[in-house]
Amino acid sequence: MSADELLGAALADGSYFSNPYPLFSRLRRESPVFYSSHLGGWVVTRYNDVSEILHNHEDYSSKGRVLHLIQQLKQEVQDQLPLLQMHFATGLAHSDAPEHKRLRGLLAQAFTPKMAEGMRPITSEVVERVLNNLNLQADLIEEVFTPVPALVVGRLLGSAESDIPDLIRWAHAINGLYEKGGLIAADKALHAEAMLEEMRIFVGRLAENRRELRAKGALDPQADILSALVSAELDGDSLSESELVSTAVTLFVAGHETTTHLLGNGMLTLLSQPGSLEQLRTNPDLIRSAFDEMARFDGSVPRSWRIAKRDLDIAGVQIPAGDLVLPILASANRDETLFDDSDSFTIGRDARKHLAFGRGVHVCLGAPLARVEGEEIIKVLLAKFSAIELAVAPNELRWRSDIALRGLLSLPVRLSR
Repeated sequence: MSADELLGAALADGSYFSNPYPLFSRLRRESPVFYSSHLGGWVVTRYNDVSEILHNHEDYSSKGRVLHLIQQLKQEVQDQLPLLQMHFATGLAHSDAPEHKRLRGLLAQAFTPKMAEGMRPITSEVVERVLNNLNLQADLIEEVFTPVPALVVGRLLGSAESDIPDLIRWAHAINGLYEKGGLIAADKALHAEAMLEEMRIFVGRLAENRRELRAKGALDPQADILSALVSAELDGDSLSESELVSTAVTLFVAGHETTTHLLGNGMLTLLSQPGSLEQLRTNPDLIRSAFDEMARFDGSVPRSWRIAKRDLDIAGVQIPAGDLVLPILASANRDETLFDDSDSFTIGRDARKHLAFGRGVHVCLGAPLARVEGEEIIKVLLAKFSAIELAVAPNELRWRSDIALRGLLSLPVRLSR
């Protein structure tokens, strides 16, 4: 079978979602770069090639990626998606230099590793509160890993806790745009259009509230990200209204479900490795490195995506200008040439070269906050419960049928105090 046929078979039988790593290993050996009709783009699987794509913003573009998806739809559907087309024409994740440099420079002033570390007490308080309400039979995805990142990122944006269910609903709809990889479903696009309109109105109201506080001299730039960005307007170096709203929406959408499933995948790995939880309980200083190994071993964002700006050559394969390129982060993170015993989960491994959070100018700004959330959740779980066990057989677990977001639908566990 061709590489694309192998991929199609794995998609059809579900193994691509439950365990894609044997397929990725074979592709790295036999077909490291190939065009997939199933994913709508060029699949790239080896670490060095993936890393080059992420670093090379001169040849690979992040701008126009969503428009590339939308243009595959029938014209009558495209005509019903004006907001999606406008929203994704700008913003941090959907721009190239010099626009991206300006946007990231503004946001980086507020979204720093120091800020993420400053969120640790808030994160700890949220984790404590959520876990205090946990029964001894629990679904960690639904009851812990979904609410904690949503509450933390919501607090960071300055939203109220009562807004969190809406924020989760909106983020799920918008992420649904990408679940087919480089292809798009009309019903998902139409639903995302409606949910995006609601979310943009909500974020716009938050921003206007900050401007009113600023006019009264009562705005604290350190209160939340939106306050910091609105405060920057005083210096004449600001985001446009569209950029501000697009960026705020991206921060929540990208910082919520990705963290949920990174934690879910990581916890499943720990539960599947005898002695791993006890090792972390005995040596809590290892939690930080264990989090990076969780991200390398089974991260929640298995692929990135770029548009080729010109005709390119990747490992001897010719990529036409304008085509979609899909660097597979999950495959790169298991590349045997970079990571010894790459299919083994090893607490204490130096996994810092992993690509789970991207690389280059588009490296994930929220990675430090995700680390804080992961460290706090693991630490408090181990402190509160003497034992954590899977409540079902591993083969009974159900995975999302999603190319762009790898994660469990549920993670049922039994807990002991």
